[in-house]
Amino acid sequence: METVIRKVLAASHLPDNHKKRTINTLLATSVLSNPDASLLLDLGLELKAVSSRTLLDDWAGDRILEAVSNAHRDLFWSVFHTSWFHSKISSVATNVDYVRNIMFMVQVGRRKEATALTDDDKLVLEEDMATLRTFAENKCIRAQPPLDYALQGIFILMFVNLAATRPLVVSDYIQFLVDHIAKSPVTSGPSQETSFQSTKNATLLLRQCWNDRPDNVVLTLPHLLFYLADTQMECPLAIGRLVGVVPANFTSYAEPFIQGMDRSALWRLQLPIQRLIDWLVTTDMPGTGVWIVSLMESLASQGEFIILRELADKNAYKVARQLAFKERRNDALPVLRFILLGYHHSDILFKNISQGLIPLVVPCRKTPEDREFAAEVCSLAQTLVIHFGDVDDIGTKVQKARMTLDLVLPRAEALRTMQESSWKKGLHIQNTSAGLRRKIALVQPLGKVGLVNLGNSCFMNSALRALFCSGDFSRAVLNDTTKVPPGKLLTTRLREAFIGMSTSRLSIYTPLTLYKALPDWLNDGHQQDAAEFTKILFSLMEDEDPASKQALSSFHGTVVNQIKCSVCGTVSSNKEGFYDLAVPLPVTDSPQELQPVVDVFPSVEEFNEQNNNMYYCNKCQALRVATRYTMLASLPTNLIVSLNRFRFDVQRSRRIKINTPIRLAESIQIKMQDGHELQGYELYAVVIHTGESANHGHYYTYAKDSGPSATTNTNGGTSFSEATSKPTWLLYNDTSVTVSSFEAMQQALVNSRTETPYMIFFRKTGVQSIRTHAPLVRTISNL
Repeated sequence: METVIRKVLAASHLPDNHKKRTINTLLATSVLSNPDASLLLDLGLELKAVSSRTLLDDWAGDRILEAVSNAHRDLFWSVFHTSWFHSKISSVATNVDYVRNIMFMVQVGRRKEATALTDDDKLVLEEDMATLRTFAENKCIRAQPPLDYALQGIFILMFVNLAATRPLVVSDYIQFLVDHIAKSPVTSGPSQETSFQSTKNATLLLRQCWNDRPDNVVLTLPHLLFYLADTQMECPLAIGRLVGVVPANFTSYAEPFIQGMDRSALWRLQLPIQRLIDWLVTTDMPGTGVWIVSLMESLASQGEFIILRELADKNAYKVARQLAFKERRNDALPVLRFILLGYHHSDILFKNISQGLIPLVVPCRKTPEDREFAAEVCSLAQTLVIHFGDVDDIGTKVQKARMTLDLVLPRAEALRTMQESSWKKGLHIQNTSAGLRRKIALVQPLGKVGLVNLGNSCFMNSALRALFCSGDFSRAVLNDTTKVPPGKLLTTRLREAFIGMSTSRLSIYTPLTLYKALPDWLNDGHQQDAAEFTKILFSLMEDEDPASKQALSSFHGTVVNQIKCSVCGTVSSNKEGFYDLAVPLPVTDSPQELQPVVDVFPSVEEFNEQNNNMYYCNKCQALRVATRYTMLASLPTNLIVSLNRFRFDVQRSRRIKINTPIRLAESIQIKMQDGHELQGYELYAVVIHTGESANHGHYYTYAKDSGPSATTNTNGGTSFSEATSKPTWLLYNDTSVTVSSFEAMQQALVNSRTETPYMIFFRKTGVQSIRTHAPLVRTISNL
């Protein structure tokens, strides 16, 4: 087979299309033996590696690799192992190497994805993709100086074809994609087509980021506004097209971002709005109108009426003329409505523009879409006539158009429309200051506040939400006004975050100051562990001040360990504190009930030669057989049960995740002391880890407690107490907050192998005595 294909490729008298048909037929009809497949694979590698290869050689190499991977999967995997990826990466030195090697590695990666069958295959493939991801992060995302546009496009192709190679630091990844689109060269010919395809791929990747996590739009907006507001360069049209593809339902993210800007810098928004309007009136760019309106609404909510008037005076006529173009109506009409209805203290714009509005209505009677457009224009004109009065017989023309379209617009409705559309509707003057009532950016259930993901900070957001719902702890943090010594500000930053989560007038809060106060290795932009974050947070708070220790007391419990030497009978005892109970998980695909999993105390452990853990007895001064008895001496008000989902696999030399499904319970019982008493606990929050890997994934939280509520004291201060409303199960996924239930949560987790409970939060209820029953284990005195 290998010899025949070589001869076909070398036949100079055959056209390329004939050679392709022949090679396809040979590969499709032949049964490859193992030696033939090995020789054929060598040929494929040769064709892909030769520096002077032709398009036919490249195609033939790809086709051979595909045939071998399908027929002899083990051979393919044995050749293209992880070290092969390392060798290809290390051989990258020139631009030609980038193009050749990256695309080759992408093709091999896709073939391995298509043939991965076992769990071991998937682990090896994950390591391969991690190798490529590290390569991309170092050579492209963080490259200084940046790679040229064409080479960036090669990496973008890799991200499109192999999703697992995309960088883990989402903020850097998004900035890279926006920068790439902004630097799209203006050329003609084949290079223009290549540039267009590269921009299209980068846009596709950004849209996937937004769909995967809507709050990634928050990370994208600053980069878009940066290029739109840059006065030193002509903003490329590609940025405008990118703005147009951001889904309209994400416009609510613009206002909280703008509200976070310094008021002295708001005038810079005039240029982005002007550029978007210029594109609207010169180019068919669907989707930009809703963003123009959103940015102008944000300026209105900040009271920047001078900027709005300048924009209206300069652009109203230009925008109105776009209504004559069917392709631009959906974008132009909302902008014109915002200008005319919001700028209603002056009739100058209306008088001049309305003369051209009515003629647009008469021809629009053919299709439902035309009639809908005509109805909107007519309603706009009639609303303005009712407000300003009949000017230059405009009212008569509007009346005729209205009758033609069978439209009825009551005067009260028209006046209400004017009032609701006023630019000043969002203003709230307090005393003599120009304080503003900012409208809610996202409508959340029960007035809850979502948390902005700062790149990969879902580990912090999920744990933070559960801690906020922990009653005693959150109220103690919120009501603690003790000044913390300089340099130890974590408790203060946590309190600021809790205040933002309980009193924010927006529906999202950005816990940036808390994130920055964490140790550098926890806030480096990489995914971290939610349970590890909680341990570090508690440990740092414990070191700061006595008030922090008081707040932490609701999570603090103690464990007593007693060890008895089998030779001398000496019993040694020590007491340890804990903030969470870490319990092991059985490795199984069958759903496990929660109560048996947490029912691990009291416990007995034998130290002996067989277990390879002999005990050193201080009295005997020698290694002895011994027995250790562990029991819970005291239990906290709020109990965190951490399921040991991550362990190190010695054989594979890597950290893996245990995906054992767990059936949650609304209440559990924990055995105390020697097992003769049961402490009851009720469930109030669950932190979920999603993903099959221990190295990456996502965290979110289900929580039942409605959280502390804020009240104003007689002296004007604010205090926080337990909420009086009935707790409701909610799903907190960063900025997204949705109503749920225990049943819905249970169903979602049972039906998914990758959505796994990780940290489970319980609140203490009552104690039950079981002394009439037989003891569960022996006490230390009976050992």
